[in-house]
Amino acid sequence: MSTPVPGARHDSAALDLTGWSQILAENHTPWIADTADIVHGARTPLTKKKGQERTDNEKHYNKEISSIRAYVEHAIGHLKQWTILATGYRGRLAELPDIIAVITRLELYRLGW
Repeated sequence: MSTPVPGARHDSAALDLTGWSQILAENHTPWIADTADIVHGARTPLTKKKGQERTDNEKHYNKEISSIRAYVEHAIGHLKQWTILATGYRGRLAELPDIIAVITRLELYRLGW
C-alpha cells in the first residue's frame, strides 16, 4: 500500500508518483497488471494483432493472467464494500493510508488469512 495520490490519475501515473514503479524495477519484481501498465514492465495480457487469431499458447497465457487478476479485482471490490471507502472519504487525507491499512487487515482477518 502507498499513500493516496491527489486528483484523478491514471493507474500508471499513480504508480510513478508513489514510487512503486522504481521499487518494482530495482528489485526486478514480476507483477501483473492490465494492458495500460505495459510501459512499466508488468506482465499483461497479450493483445490480439489485427487480422490474426491468437495461438493456443497466447490464449492459455491470457487465461492465466486473467485468473490471477480476477482475485485482485474481487479483493478490491470487497474493500470498496466498506462504507468508509464506498461513500468517499471526507476526513484528513493524511489519515487515509492508516484507515485503508486497518480495513485491509480486518478484511484479511475476516477471510482467515
